[in-house]
Amino acid sequence: MTMPFSILYLDDETDNLTSFYAVFRRNYDVHIAENANDAWIILEKHPIDLLISDQRMPGQTGVEFLEQVESRFPKILRMILTGYSDMEMIIDAINRGKIYYYIRKPWRLDEMKIILENALNFVKLSRENHRLELEKQELILDNLKKEKEQIAGQYEVLKNQINPHFLFNCMNTLTSLIASNPGDAIVFSTRFSKMYRQLLEYGEYPLISLDSELELTHNYIFLQKIRFGELIRLEHSIPNTNFEIPPFAIQGLVENAIKHNIISGSNPLLISIRMDVTDLEISNNLTLKNTNENSTGIGLSNLAKRYSLLTGKEISILKTKERFMVRLPLIEKAI
Repeated sequence: MTMPFSILYLDDETDNLTSFYAVFRRNYDVHIAENANDAWIILEKHPIDLLISDQRMPGQTGVEFLEQVESRFPKILRMILTGYSDMEMIIDAINRGKIYYYIRKPWRLDEMKIILENALNFVKLSRENHRLELEKQELILDNLKKEKEQIAGQYEVLKNQINPHFLFNCMNTLTSLIASNPGDAIVFSTRFSKMYRQLLEYGEYPLISLDSELELTHNYIFLQKIRFGELIRLEHSIPNTNFEIPPFAIQGLVENAIKHNIISGSNPLLISIRMDVTDLEISNNLTLKNTNENSTGIGLSNLAKRYSLLTGKEISILKTKERFMVRLPLIEKAI
């Protein structure tokens, strides 16, 4: 059952209070008070939707009272009864008390009914708008939460693809070494186990320091040099490492370069890492193999999606006949 609107009527004329209560108590929860002190007691004890105050009262004017009410109970709709004919005085009263409506005294029953109905319809509409606004805010927050959870879920899927991808390629290298050079296979497997612990540690974070990523990349190059020796060369120019980067970003590009290119005495692989103002550039010369070596297609696509999810930025890819280049936007460290 819907609760009736609650009205407080303040007037020092007892007859007005009695008439108002007798007529409107059937439709509203009516409270009456002869002075401001009694009105404050009612306001403290009961939720009031609409407050009507007479302007002429002993001790405190209606405007002064409504000003105080506005500061303490701003959601209560306020109206004033006045016998003033001076319009400037009425406007001043409306502005000071932030009054919704003024009613001329003596008030007439038929007019008062219409005034109350319109005022309380305004209250109802205001409450409905407030409710809708709260629902809108809740919906926005809920959508943002779901979007964040979705992005986090997508990132977890992408992150979980990295280790199997790296493990798969390293196992291929180890398989080749076991057949061709068992001694190097032992060295490779020992260093690989140490590096894999590093991968597991970095994989817990969405971003790691550029220093950590470069260290990881150098460790990976060391492993590959066990197989290829000086046929793989890495050169870099990084004047400032005060940045962050998604883990395995550079290492993954180096891994792809080794995986997809012919590496031989006549075709050494030169990998370059350079920095400019806004990007990190990783490039290598191209001598592509005729067929993909069990390619999973994960590496580059994974990196692009992680960058997009984490930063909203896009990586840049450029391929010519001679070189393959990827530019990664630099991410400043959070303070």
